[in-house]
Amino acid sequence: MKKFTARLILIIIISFGFYTVNGQVNNKGIKDLSPQVKAAFQKIYTSTSEESWTIVDKTIIISFKSGSDFYDAFFDEKGVWLRSELAILYAQLPKPVQDSLTSGEFSNWEKGSVYKVDLPDSGENYKIYVYSKDWNEMEVNFDKSGKRIL
Repeated sequence: MKKFTARLILIIIISFGFYTVNGQVNNKGIKDLSPQVKAAFQKIYTSTSEESWTIVDKTIIISFKSGSDFYDAFFDEKGVWLRSELAILYAQLPKPVQDSLTSGEFSNWEKGSVYKVDLPDSGENYKIYVYSKDWNEMEVNFDKSGKRIL
């Protein structure tokens, strides 16, 4: 019985690992994207390199290089652009956003990854991951004036 249980557990672990790896495969280039997504991407970003893409929860994420920066652009299945993100340094945040983080409700939280987020309708925003003293993680978003976006 112990051998059977051990084998069953091993099969479950291997199956789960295969499922996880299969669900997150990056596809090199953009040639295999649907025509709608490919056209929408190329309309927004005319000069890119090192493109790869993946699908997560029906959202197509295209990772690419533009100039010297690496971006992630998010599209729905019909080619509607949802947002783009660029990892930046904390020091690159606009001063009003930095001020909100250092004097507001998250002043005692550790600051983690920082992203400039470009949105179709509202221009640029900023996404910052913050960590409490007991390491609870939270994503907070601000507009460029330092106002928190919920």
